[in-house]
Amino acid sequence: MRPAMKALPALRSVSLVLTATALFGCQSNEPRTSASLPTGKDAVVLQEDPYQDSPVAGALRRADAALDAIVAVPDGERTYANTLGALDDTVAAMFRDARMTGFLSDVSTDAAERELGLQAKSDMSNWFTRYVKREDLYAAIKAFAKMGVALSPDRATFLEDTLREFRREGMDLGAEDRTRLLAIDERLNELGLEFSSNIADDETVVPLTEDELAGVPESFLASLPRTAGLVVVEMTGSNLGRILSTCDNEATRAKVVLGYGRRAGARNVRVIEKMIALRAEKGRILGYPTFADSVIEDRMAKSANRVREFYKELRPRLRQKSLADFAEFEAAKREHTGDPEAVLNSWDVSYYRSYLMRTKYAVDQEQVREYFSMSNVQAGMFDVYQRLFGLRFEEITEKARSMGRPMWHEDVALYEVWDTATSEMLGEFYLDLHPRAGKYSHAAQFPLRLRKRWSETQLDTPLVALVCNFTKPTADRPALLSHGEVETFFHEFGHCLHTILSRVDIASLAGTSVARDFVEAPSQMLENWIWDPTILAGFAKHYETGEPISEELVEGMIAAQNLGSGMSAEGQVYLGMMDLAFHSDPTGEVDTSAVAEATYREVRLFEPMEHVYRQAAFGHLNGYQAGYYGYLWSLVYAQDMFSRFHAEGLMSADVATQYRSEVLSRGGTRDELDMVRSFLGREPNSEAFLRHLGLEID
Repeated sequence: MRPAMKALPALRSVSLVLTATALFGCQSNEPRTSASLPTGKDAVVLQEDPYQDSPVAGALRRADAALDAIVAVPDGERTYANTLGALDDTVAAMFRDARMTGFLSDVSTDAAERELGLQAKSDMSNWFTRYVKREDLYAAIKAFAKMGVALSPDRATFLEDTLREFRREGMDLGAEDRTRLLAIDERLNELGLEFSSNIADDETVVPLTEDELAGVPESFLASLPRTAGLVVVEMTGSNLGRILSTCDNEATRAKVVLGYGRRAGARNVRVIEKMIALRAEKGRILGYPTFADSVIEDRMAKSANRVREFYKELRPRLRQKSLADFAEFEAAKREHTGDPEAVLNSWDVSYYRSYLMRTKYAVDQEQVREYFSMSNVQAGMFDVYQRLFGLRFEEITEKARSMGRPMWHEDVALYEVWDTATSEMLGEFYLDLHPRAGKYSHAAQFPLRLRKRWSETQLDTPLVALVCNFTKPTADRPALLSHGEVETFFHEFGHCLHTILSRVDIASLAGTSVARDFVEAPSQMLENWIWDPTILAGFAKHYETGEPISEELVEGMIAAQNLGSGMSAEGQVYLGMMDLAFHSDPTGEVDTSAVAEATYREVRLFEPMEHVYRQAAFGHLNGYQAGYYGYLWSLVYAQDMFSRFHAEGLMSADVATQYRSEVLSRGGTRDELDMVRSFLGREPNSEAFLRHLGLEID
């Protein structure tokens, strides 16, 4: 996921889950709590029964009772187990008992079940919002901290994080400010659900004639619905990518980009501007110059100014590559069209990337697809990860169905992950790989149960779901993936392993509970394996003949790896700078359309398309707000970490063991920069990242 999310108090791992789920296709719910709230021990008693209509009422009531029990412990009798450990127990149990219900809103084929899931996600999100604002609970944690009990490093980190999150939620402020912060957070939860729901429920389609779709493969056209003699193109990422890369008609490419750019439309512009204003107010109440500063304070970057410096340092090098890319692609368009004055537009990039792949590198993207059937890619990916990390994946789908475990669609499969060295079952993962109506429309990992050590004999192992939307099979062809989709599969499965290979016993610090601007790095690093000829030879086989992909084709793909990389990286810079600009205005009164266009003109080489809403369907604005820079930031560390594998062997068991031990297993128990230093044995740098883009290093 890139999947991807506001930090929740004292639960950095769940912060990558619950607010991500607010990001993933939810809808607004009417508030069921009063804006005028009591303080002290009765702070959570918002009405007689705040959970009476909740589908996860039992879990939420048990969680509240557990927090009350923590508060009730006399200060002189506090221990780790009955105070801080009990807090982790409470959150882990509530998450375990309620999370699946909320998750089904993203994947269930039953509309009523999705509605219940939306309510569950709203109720869980509000619970997390409220509990960290309990004055009595904060006093209990502070009382335990003052006792000076000797703690293990992991427990000490947990205590430090917990106290910091209470402070960051305004618990050192007066009652009036705290009441306002709670009202802001609950309103932001509602607006966030509305924002994501507007994206997920958007029904924008572009009707086109067969002639307008000249060049698009017949096998793909056969998968699209038709009405009144027209082909109906739904605005999904996979449809967009396929048409932009293959359609010979430039007007069609522009029309599809326009349709995609209008998803969620003006209604979401209004929603996001309300959210930005509320976030700015929250930042002011907490004493930060801007909301962006409040978000970035506890991340690797530490400050919004450091992010601006990061872009300032990087952009001249990226522009150097982007200008070369633009010239190459524009020359290709002029050659192809016979028009010496032809101008390259943003909707041309994918098409002329495919054109250059065919003409310059002898790589036909549609031909490449024929070597990446879903079954072969999955088997090959499993083989790589199992050998690399000493694992065994065992499918238990039928057993799970017979046991009545949640299996929301016939395509869903469930696997166990076993450690071959210790014969320990480490966790489980679902695979849900193809699009359907009502399903979350991108690719993400959804943690459903967190690793949690309850006692010497009781351990909750992680459970995650990998939800993707890869090209569907047709009547005469299996699901055939583009190389980019293969890369996405490897990436998302990297998130899955980051969660499952955690060895942290505190749920609040387990799995992907790392700084938000580092969370993508482990998955980004694992994308590199799909560019290795030896790795590809193991699973890239023609879906009809079984013939392995040719060395010449692989060599062409590798030679073209950096084709357009500068323009692509500038696209990431644009999104990150737009997000940062939205959240750097201290007043929060932002004309997001004006800022989006001004930033586009500053960062991109293309003329901006008119009549689109760039921010309206930018889902990361709800969950990754003021943090989208983290994708590019983390990629620098990802490529630096990969440099060890590149130097010592992609399938080096020794390097993989160290990587698993120093990075994947640590969760949020150690500073991210220290993890990278420990694995690399040196200070990190950006040289590998710049080489990854195809730039020469002096």
